Amino acid sequence: MSNHDKKDNELGKLLKQETYDAEPNQWFTHRVLHKLPVKKNNAALHAAWFFYIAAMVMCLGCWVWLLYFNDPTVITVRRLLYYCVAAIVTGILVLSPIVVMFRRE
Repeated sequence: MSNHDKKDNELGKLLKQETYDAEPNQWFTHRVLHKLPVKKNNAALHAAWFFYIAAMVMCLGCWVWLLYFNDPTVITVRRLLYYCVAAIVTGILVLSPIVVMFRRE
């Protein structure tokens, strides 16, 4: 046994002898639990990911429909409106994770 271990043992004995014996308090656990940080609810995070992925799939489907299943030689106001809405939704989907990333810093 080294000198360091003897000192640790002596200090441990001294601390055990001199410690204050706390009286049982029924409110101690209640007070401690109220000071702990609130546990995060991950259900909202999972729902957000689900809706984000669903929006990406719908946006991809919209672009496939606009580009492959429509006649590109005919330009109508409705088709321009569809392209504008699809571009805006795509922009929002692309920029939203970037905004969240910078907001956390």
